[in-house]
Amino acid sequence: FTLCTMGLSEATSAGVKSDNPIEFKFIGKLKNRPVFQLNLNNAEAEEFLISIKDENHDLLYTEKVKAQKVNFSRNYGLDIEDGDLNTPGFSVIVEVTSKKTNVTQVYKISSHRSVTENIVVAQL
Repeated sequence: FTLCTMGLSEATSAGVKSDNPIEFKFIGKLKNRPVFQLNLNNAEAEEFLISIKDENHDLLYTEKVKAQKVNFSRNYGLDIEDGDLNTPGFSVIVEVTSKKTNVTQVYKISSHRSVTENIVVAQL
């Protein structure tokens, strides 16, 4: 797997849950590759540790993020062809740890592909 960060942006406060300071979600595909968004809905400047691991818990990517702004947002793209029929699927684990509270939230991202063949007999 290759992981690339897609950029930084300041998130708007509309529709953001204030009870959970960390939100991680699938936002779509770019060039047939899955893209995810991490929203850090912190009330003040805070530092977070982001770790992305494969299904065997081997570290693929890690970074420290200093969220200087309230409602910090960053996009991550997995460099995997999700539409490729030779790719059976993928599974990664994302851990987001607040350095201030030392609380870790864990997200599992998985994709599974199956092929179904239907044979229909119809009388003409």
